[in-house]
Amino acid sequence: MNTENTNRSPIPANVRVMIALVASPTLMVIGMLFYTLFITGWQYITFSMILFSLLGIFAYYVVIAGKLPSLRAKPKKPQNEPDKD
Repeated sequence: MNTENTNRSPIPANVRVMIALVASPTLMVIGMLFYTLFITGWQYITFSMILFSLLGIFAYYVVIAGKLPSLRAKPKKPQNEPDKD
């Protein structure tokens, strides 16, 4: 583990439960998205279905993982730099 991972504290369990409760209606939207995709046809999928499905997936990632995803690119370590004396 690097120092970036050890400095971040996980989200408390009670906050994760609240996120899961608030995001639970998005499970129905995800189900409706799959139903529309496989039964009705992909032409009837709306932008709001995609948006709320992505928000639900993000919310349940936070609930299961216990932390926010790190979206920043990690800095690269220089390789074989000469010592500066």
